[in-house]
Amino acid sequence: MKTVALMLLLALCGTSSAEISKITINKAWKRITKADNFPRVSITYEKDSAPNAWVKSEGGGKLSVHVTKGLMRLLDTEDEIAGVLGHELGHIRLGHYEAPTPPAYSAGINSDVAARFEGFYGEGELSAREEREADDYGVKLLRKVRYKPRGLYDALSKMASKEYVRRHNGFMSEPVSRERLEHVAEEAGISYCIEADSLIGMDDVAEIMRGKK
Repeated sequence: MKTVALMLLLALCGTSSAEISKITINKAWKRITKADNFPRVSITYEKDSAPNAWVKSEGGGKLSVHVTKGLMRLLDTEDEIAGVLGHELGHIRLGHYEAPTPPAYSAGINSDVAARFEGFYGEGELSAREEREADDYGVKLLRKVRYKPRGLYDALSKMASKEYVRRHNGFMSEPVSRERLEHVAEEAGISYCIEADSLIGMDDVAEIMRGKK
């Protein structure tokens, strides 16, 4: 009975078991940009093992979208990557890069903890408010394109999982807060289903990096 319950919990919370392909990512990006009337730019694929995606300012008003190998390994559905890409497109559409001196990089899809600590990752970080706005934009875009609204939530929940960190030799990506997950779940019209003790916290960061977890 316990085994069945565990399998059900993992299914509900979206545990990843496969790697998403560039073909699937490009397909999602094409659908999203077409629905949003955005002049589509190509995606740059990074070898970084950290699960992340970001927008880079190239100067002269040009922007590029980046996806890491770590994110491709973490996600396994088109809905999830569409949610992440919708979030990044939200940053662009909401003018988060139109400051007098735009940041060279966004803080990344999984960066709300960094955003809440001023100066933690240096200057030019996007604010927690902007990350939340981009999350909302991403969920709305998922609905518009007829993806599952929970796609972004599922992607973020995987980034927040302690089990994911442990399975990757203690690698620590920037954590996603419980508050952010709850908000995205509400926007997507689903139930928040991750147990509190399965989420990464700042104390866990130190313990993992010291090899004690």
